[in-house]
Amino acid sequence: MQNFGIINETFKNILADSIVSKDEKGKRVFRKYIKALKENRVFRTQYNIYNKLENKVETDKLKSVEYVKESIKVLEQFGSKAILSENEKLVKYLTKFGYEISKDDYPHKELHESIHSLVVKERNAKNLDTINESTFYISNYMNNNTEKAVITESKFYHTSSLGKEMVKKFNEEYGGKLNESETRVFKAVTRGTEEDRKELYTTMIRECIGLVDEQLKECNIDEKDKLLQVKDKLLRFNYNKETFISEISKIVNLKGNLI
Repeated sequence: MQNFGIINETFKNILADSIVSKDEKGKRVFRKYIKALKENRVFRTQYNIYNKLENKVETDKLKSVEYVKESIKVLEQFGSKAILSENEKLVKYLTKFGYEISKDDYPHKELHESIHSLVVKERNAKNLDTINESTFYISNYMNNNTEKAVITESKFYHTSSLGKEMVKKFNEEYGGKLNESETRVFKAVTRGTEEDRKELYTTMIRECIGLVDEQLKECNIDEKDKLLQVKDKLLRFNYNKETFISEISKIVNLKGNLI
């Protein structure tokens, strides 16, 4: 697979896993990737274009279509053969160290596939439908993209995509040593879909309520009052993607105190 978006996602997964497992090999592999992004113009340009299209918000449909076309023109200067050849180097680099291109679903997978299609498909009558479909998929994505982001071209691998607050919290409070619950949350933040995060959120709430119920069986009156207050608060929690990181951090800490 020579799709740059999926290759980049694979490197992100390697970094996430290496942070969780404290795997120095994974961190070294990722650092080499960052070096390649800075030094290789084809990689650097792809990285910036993919990120711009991921984060672009444009309510005007005509403007969004033009933005897609102009973005692809930037990549066309290299030619599809050169792009595929350079991307293959990243695939071989991963293979050399025992990694495979990720086959998992992730939030931007279809977007990345559409960008890749526009980059590699020859402009002819045979591919016309595919090209139009890919163009309008990306355009519609922009029209419905509610999360604006500032893209800094010189800063590779935006920490926001790793869940900046969560990474910082784990580094400072847990010293990089994550227990099972923290690892589940970290993975949901770094690579999970919206559905993954919702499921994790409700599961963690349910687990906390179960722990409270267990403690209620063997507590005194004062403890019972406090535990019932905690349970009442847990029952009031509702998933909100805007507050997910801050709330799930509190829930993880609460679970740790209840065990």
